[in-house]
Amino acid sequence: MAAKHLSLGCMLLSLLAAISVMAVDTPDEVPFDEGKGPPPANVGEGWCLITIPACYKTVTRQQEVQAATHFLETVPAKYETRTEQVLVAPEKTCSTVVPACYKTEMVTMMVKPEHKVLEIVPALFEWAEQQVEVKAACETVSTCDAMYKTVTEQIMVSPASTYWKREGPGECYCLCEKPAKYVTVCKEVLDREATQNKVPVPCVMKTVRVQRLVKAASVVERVVPAEFVSVEKQVVDVPAKVVARTVPARFETVTKEVEVAAAATRRIEIPAKFETITETVLDQPAHLVWRKHKCDYATIVAKYREVPGTDEASLLKYVK
Repeated sequence: MAAKHLSLGCMLLSLLAAISVMAVDTPDEVPFDEGKGPPPANVGEGWCLITIPACYKTVTRQQEVQAATHFLETVPAKYETRTEQVLVAPEKTCSTVVPACYKTEMVTMMVKPEHKVLEIVPALFEWAEQQVEVKAACETVSTCDAMYKTVTEQIMVSPASTYWKREGPGECYCLCEKPAKYVTVCKEVLDREATQNKVPVPCVMKTVRVQRLVKAASVVERVVPAEFVSVEKQVVDVPAKVVARTVPARFETVTKEVEVAAAATRRIEIPAKFETITETVLDQPAHLVWRKHKCDYATIVAKYREVPGTDEASLLKYVK
């Protein structure tokens, strides 16, 4: 029994040396993040939740005591008396229509236009013998089934992980390690694939009597000339026309008041007034931080009867 404990002690020293090589490099103080646990740590180290008080500072600023404003000043419009020519009646054009003159003459008119007539010449056929395929060429297939074998395999069902243990009455935690778990399973794998053998089968032919086209059907086009007739028709001898006459525009001289400068509004600005005041304001609010500390192994061993992560199962994992 003593030899077994001595061997476990040596394994513990080797384990602590390996863990110190994989140490997590983190600062001694880390800001607290709402909803998240302590920062990463080495096995045997922990974090305490500490409140940092708020800080204040005195500042001087300008405060407005009277807002900027303005008022509007009205500038009246300016007028002048002017004489100008005003259009009373615009220039216009009067038109007179002279009717057309007609005469009677003989005119040749087409009663039926030239057109084309299509005549169909039927196709010409003859009998002949021809080889036709009765059954197409194909292949016959024979198969050999695949063969399987049973093998065993190690599968990890739970990976190695770390967890936090609370220490003492305050907000202090220590990082501990939980080893991975494996199970052995059996499964069937392919030992030899299935195969296929193909044998070709030739096609079957037969001689039949068929009709073969010697000359295709055609269409012959024949032109039928147009038909005309002579008739009497009233035609224009002298076309109708429009005679235009221009009437000049008429003006009158009038006197009236004309606005030369429109009424306007001018804006007068009054600036704002300020005073200097001094007051105390919050510079940095109170906040929580994680502060690193060393765990008390004696208290942990007394509470859990072992150093977390140094039980026989965990040590054997590192021996493997």
